Amino acid sequence: MLERRPLLRHRVLSGAAALVLLAGLSACAADDEPVDEPEVVPTESTEPEPEPTAEPEPEAFSMPSDCTQIFPQERLDNLAGQNLVLRGGPGSTEGNDVFADPTPEQRVGGISCIWANPDGEIADLLISVAPLNPATRAGVVDDLTAQGLNESTLEDGAITYGLLGDEQGAPAIYNEVRADSWISVISAFGGQVFYDEAVMFAEEIRGEVYQ
Repeated sequence: MLERRPLLRHRVLSGAAALVLLAGLSACAADDEPVDEPEVVPTESTEPEPEPTAEPEPEAFSMPSDCTQIFPQERLDNLAGQNLVLRGGPGSTEGNDVFADPTPEQRVGGISCIWANPDGEIADLLISVAPLNPATRAGVVDDLTAQGLNESTLEDGAITYGLLGDEQGAPAIYNEVRADSWISVISAFGGQVFYDEAVMFAEEIRGEVYQ
């Protein structure tokens, strides 16, 4: 099929008019000769190259050798100011003999520490730190789960197991279980205030055992 094209109209100039037009175009061409443009030299950027940022080294768990190393000195001084002394565990005046049986934390290679009034028979605080590996961690998680403690997960992936307790005698209990460590705090006194204190203790301990 043939394509239909539009008809173009051509204007025909007389010979004289064509000469006049040609002369005018020649004059314009002479007047509009190209002018050399200045050469543009690219300038180098003066902005400094960004330096690569080093990735932070992952924190590593370090098992404390005794109970005096699980807290910052400020917390140790604070406990002493409340007339709570280290009466059980490595580094205490009475040693580990205060425990009738090994604590669960001691059974997996950890330490347990008792802070109490010098003249009292009640352990105001039982605080433990223990190293974990995949085998021991599985047993710890099973045991804490079987106790019916409240479970949650922290931003860093640690699993917590806690019990608020009450003022009638149920203790406040808080545990943080990570891939390589177990931190536990048991306060003889329960209720929101003492539970929050147990959480704070665990975070302070984490700052000491992870570097």
